[in-house]
Amino acid sequence: MFFEFSLVFSSVSSLRLESGLILEREDKPALTLLRICIKYCIYTSIIGGLLFTIYYYNEIEVFKHEWILLLLMPLGILANGMIQISQSFFTRSKQFSSISLSKITHSFTGGLTQVLNGIIGFNFTGLIIGRMIGLFSANLIYFKQFFKSFKWLKKHDLEEKRLLKKHKKFISFTSPGFFIGSSINLVILVVLTRFYGEEFSGLTAAGIQYLGLICMIFSTSFAQVYYNEIAQIDNPEKLISSYNYWVKRLTLVAILGWIILYFIPPSLVEYILGEKWSGLLYIIKIISPWMGIMFVTSSLSYIFIRLGRQKEIFFFDLFHLLIILIALYLGHNLFGNNIKILYVISFTQCVFYILSLTLAYVFLKNNIRKSLKKDYINKNE
Repeated sequence: MFFEFSLVFSSVSSLRLESGLILEREDKPALTLLRICIKYCIYTSIIGGLLFTIYYYNEIEVFKHEWILLLLMPLGILANGMIQISQSFFTRSKQFSSISLSKITHSFTGGLTQVLNGIIGFNFTGLIIGRMIGLFSANLIYFKQFFKSFKWLKKHDLEEKRLLKKHKKFISFTSPGFFIGSSINLVILVVLTRFYGEEFSGLTAAGIQYLGLICMIFSTSFAQVYYNEIAQIDNPEKLISSYNYWVKRLTLVAILGWIILYFIPPSLVEYILGEKWSGLLYIIKIISPWMGIMFVTSSLSYIFIRLGRQKEIFFFDLFHLLIILIALYLGHNLFGNNIKILYVISFTQCVFYILSLTLAYVFLKNNIRKSLKKDYINKNE
């Protein structure tokens, strides 16, 4: 619950202006935009921390009266947001070794600290503190690598205004769309906690976190490199060809992952985590089709930004939230059973992400038609 709440705000911490970093080909405007992103990230962290305080006191029993979470939330939003900004900036400059080093440091220090906190005897806060240390250690790598290659620019008001105007679609449409999209898992968990208890919602949250984390580690890294690639493709036919190429290969990866997951015996999870986690693999298998299709679509999601369809995707994200709310309402009222409602949610998510792939093809084909029409008009002129 803590990290789902954190994700909602960290995903829009810089109002998605970090996506504009990849579009800037000159270092000076990119560095100015980086400054703007960091400033907004700090503001969002404070706002997110204040809103979490309200949420915390409404769900104080769920959070076991652990007041330290009030301090950790703004830090978690800041650390996660800074990693997103840094990944975009270093992808732009093609410093992939720095990104890899940061990810390895993140995983190693975070995992090690979590294990040590468990040995010491911390409760669930040990897991949160461990992951936080992983986030900050990753940011430290980015910080060091940045000052090896770049110099920090002084504030330039006119240039900042120009860049904000240039990338205003990210603020107006992409940012609220991401906010809505990233809040959906939190909405699902809040509803499950309220109606089906902490044990089931905890297992579901763990399933979403761990399976989703595996998917997002690969899809986030791939998406930013893919975005850097398609930002340089002007030919509409090459663009759809690139999209086709990766849809096929990513779908194959998702299918292979699902097959491997299907054959993992439940006893393995119980052996590693203990009997209290006996239902985790069953839940993961229920949500795995949803996560698999999401892996493919999220890896290629920057195609909408490349096509300038931020406005349309904002309304599509609103549609996503609406169908999830309908699914939760119908699932609860028709079945009133935790497993059945999870099947309903997973099915609804699969439908949405398949529609997302279909919509991308519609926009890509429209892009080809526009290009042909433009060429025809120019030829006649």
